[in-house]
Parts: sequence; C-alpha cells; structure tokens
Amino acid sequence: LAPEIEEKEELIESSLKEMEEEIQKIKKKSAYDKALKMNPSHVGDRHFRLQFLRCESFKGKNAAKRLVFHFKKKEMLFGDGDVMGREVRLSDFSPLDLAMLQSGAMQVLPTRDVSGRSVFCYIPGNFQGKLKALQVQRTFYYIMATTSREEETQRKGFIFILYNLGRKGGDTLTLALVRKLHSMRLSIPHSMRGFHAAYEDKSMRPIVSGLRYFLDHHTRTRFRVHYGDQQKVIFQLQTFGISVDENSPLRGNDGQLNLVWHQEWLQMRQAQEASFQEGEDQHRIFFPHRFDVLFGRGKFTREHTGNLRAAHLVNMWTQKYENASKFEKKKIAERVVAIIHESHGRFLKWEGSGWMEVEDELAREKVSHWFRHQRTKVSGSEGDETGSSLKRESDRLQPVIEAENSSKQIRCL
Repeated sequence: LAPEIEEKEELIESSLKEMEEEIQKIKKKSAYDKALKMNPSHVGDRHFRLQFLRCESFKGKNAAKRLVFHFKKKEMLFGDGDVMGREVRLSDFSPLDLAMLQSGAMQVLPTRDVSGRSVFCYIPGNFQGKLKALQVQRTFYYIMATTSREEETQRKGFIFILYNLGRKGGDTLTLALVRKLHSMRLSIPHSMRGFHAAYEDKSMRPIVSGLRYFLDHHTRTRFRVHYGDQQKVIFQLQTFGISVDENSPLRGNDGQLNLVWHQEWLQMRQAQEASFQEGEDQHRIFFPHRFDVLFGRGKFTREHTGNLRAAHLVNMWTQKYENASKFEKKKIAERVVAIIHESHGRFLKWEGSGWMEVEDELAREKVSHWFRHQRTKVSGSEGDETGSSLKRESDRLQPVIEAENSSKQIRCL
C-alpha cells in the first residue's frame, strides 16, 4: 500500500494553483470550457478538484490533464446539457442504463478490504441481455464517480475485480469493451491499487491474458489472475484481504448474484439525490470499514465484522466490568472504544442517506449499553435476546479471526 501524502494546507494551495495554471495551458478543452461556463462553482469547487489531485499524488499537471479528459468523456456519454455543470444523477439514466445498473453487473462491495480500499466488482455475465458499450460505460462512470466523492477512497484508492464465475445466460466480456472501460477509468479521479481477474471458463483465458496490455506498469505489477470454481477463487481473494462473507454479492447460489446490498446502495443513492446538496457527499460514509461498528438493527448491521468484533470484546471484558465500580465501568467502556479506534474502526450511525461518525461519548454509551444487556446472560437469564445475541455474535467472530490469521500466514509465504 502506497504511503499517504501528508496534506498540509501549503501543499494543497500550491497544487491547486499549479493545476489551474496547467489547465489554462491546455488548448483543446471544449468540454471543460462548456462546463465552466455553465456552472463555474461546480468546475472550480475545491473538493471536486482535490479528487483529481489526490488521484495524481498532488501533481498539478497530471491532475489538470485528467480533469479536462474527465469532461470530454462526460460529454461523450451524457451529452452537453446541464449535466455538464453538475454531478451525474440516476435521473440522467435511460431505461436501458437503469436496467444495466439494477442488474448488479457492476457494483461496489459492501465492505472495504483490510487496507481500507473500496472494492469495485464487474460481473459481466450477470446482465441478462446484450452488453451495449454505452450502457456499460455510463454505469461504470456513475458508480466510480459516486464512490470517488468519499475522501477515504480518494486517499486510499480502490481494488477492481473482474468476476466471471457462475453466471449463466448473460453476455460475455470482449477486449473491445475492456479497451473502452480502460479509457473511461483514466477520466475518473480514482487510483487503482489492485486488479483481480477471476474466471472458470477456459475460453476466457485469451481475454484475461489480454487485459495486461491495457494496464499501466504500476497496475500491471498488481494484476492477479484467479482460475477455478467459486470456493477456490473466493479463498484466493480473501488471502489478499478482500472480505467475501456469506452476505457478499459474490456468494450467489446456482449462478444467481446476491443483490441485497446493491439494492440497498441504489436506494441510498436515490435518497441522497432526492435531498441533494452540493458537497454533502464529502461528509458521509457510504462504505464502512471492516472494523467499523454500525448502529442500528438488521442482518447487515448485526453480521458486520466490526460489530462481531465489538461483541467479542464486550464478552471478553464482561467479568471485569461486573466487578468494577461505577467509575471503573466507564473506564472499561472507554477502553473498548479505544481498542476499536486503534484498529481504525469507527462508530457509525445511519443518518438519512449515509453513515456518519458519532462522538466518543455516544460510542462509549453504546458499549456500556452492550455490557448492561450482557449482564443478564452472565447472571444466567435466558430471556434477554440482546445478551444472547452478543454471545452468538462473539462466537461467530471466531471463524473471522481464524480466516484472517490464515490469510496473513499465506501472504507471508
């Protein structure tokens, strides 16, 4: 994982200035000029331009080229209407575009990898119809541009997975389409930190081999090919720190993709766009980290790795908590919160159309609440469902820990 650049204000300001100077030197930038004339506040927005600077490691000249190319591709895909002066929305999609998007053939996995990077997955065979380059590119653009607005993704980049397993009846991938997607990727402020190609059909081997020719030298060194059945490929992905639990979209049955998370993500985007405010995405978290603790109810929250780990910690500290004074209880709860923070976990609460990090005091109250419910279980009561749930979640964490240990051992070989 490349080290993050320390973003001092002096560096940001000098890079923004250099970027603007380099933009002015570019002669052919008609799409950029149209967007600037249409909505200068969007094109010149500090947060928007920082996406391109972070993608190019604060090299103003490279960021300027990518920004100009971004608007050129945007005009090619969505036309030169008012969309040029704002972010692309679902309302800009045609029925065919929406069908492609809703199929889940392209989606971001619900959890980041162990290094905190977003994981983008393309399952070409899941779209039950003829793959049309325009719809594929529009969908690719929308998902990538949307996820790039989150600062965490801008700083750490993303992992790309081409997953061609278990899909029946859908269309197949071609090198011509791969070439178009590669060109599209260069227009979006995303830094690719890894590329995994998984397949089980030997006829796909020439296409997978040809992928290398569309990658830059840096990405080519991080290109990995996985051949085999679903179980084998998923295990290989896990050794690279990619979470593929039982609720993952990649764990479909009988060739059917698990679309539960993707449908939730689309609903979240619809809610976000319905109450749209410029720059609002900068403060919301769309993809929780592996060790984040999520507030709320439901299967996704209950079985999230961070919640399972928190339940395990509460179970470990329960006896000491019960024997402690009121002041010591507070300190123990604070210690559990600190342990979660030390592993880069956060306490997140769903607010409207995204996750927001809560204050430490609310996080401590949440942990104390778990301890109080666990007390009933410790005293032998069978009636408290939450206490029993905490114990079950603690037990469920054991396979997660064992899988992580196995992953670390394999990666060290």
